[in-house]
Amino acid sequence: MISEDEVHPLLVNWWAEKSDAVAKLAAAGKLDTGAQARNARHMLDLNEFVRQMFVDAGLAESEVTTDTVIPGHYRRSKNWDVVAVHKGRLVGLVEMKSQEKSPSRNANNRIEEAIGSAVDARTFQDVSLAFGELGVWTAWGMVFNRDQESTTGSRLGVTSKHFPLDPTFEPFTYANQYATMIQRLIAQNVYDAGWMVVTWVNGDGTVHYDEPIPTATAKTLRTKIEARVRFALQALRNEPHAGGQLGFPSV
Repeated sequence: MISEDEVHPLLVNWWAEKSDAVAKLAAAGKLDTGAQARNARHMLDLNEFVRQMFVDAGLAESEVTTDTVIPGHYRRSKNWDVVAVHKGRLVGLVEMKSQEKSPSRNANNRIEEAIGSAVDARTFQDVSLAFGELGVWTAWGMVFNRDQESTTGSRLGVTSKHFPLDPTFEPFTYANQYATMIQRLIAQNVYDAGWMVVTWVNGDGTVHYDEPIPTATAKTLRTKIEARVRFALQALRNEPHAGGQLGFPSV
């Protein structure tokens, strides 16, 4: 089982890497928060934590990689944060995102990207069957800075001229929107698993966190990964290694 002692240090490091990135940019006379995101060091420990779930479940170290290119159908390729394979067949794809600042500018883009990534991978498999006979299994995670809600201003007061908005999103916060999104992505099988963490730093500098979705915690993610790996190992027990690339079926 996953304990707070395992998750909490990941978030302490997440905040530390964020602060370090800001300090380095400030020293260079820059205020480019996009550069912080592109640096992505704040996500390395979280990605490795998820990668290790697949290894602990029974896959070889060499079968689970981070920041790995996977082909797509509507775009040439995408770098998924964690990619797991077994005998050359795809076992799982995991995308981990974070939102420390500016949710009013970025949240909708993150949600659209999440939906698009899952659809792209599944469509590629439907058309090519190149990922193998296990099909596509995906998970999506979000680390959200709770204290950014107060910076969103009047953009929260959105109404529709033509149709009523879904009351599930009211009272609106970006954390609630992400939570609802992840719940629905799992419930409607857009993603097979998820993980949402809301985190904040107290006045004394201590880091705290919450996992607001019972179906998308570190524990539920590990449980679903374990089940997927057991399925893959059992289903492929008599299959030869596909050499890492099944290729496209001839037309």
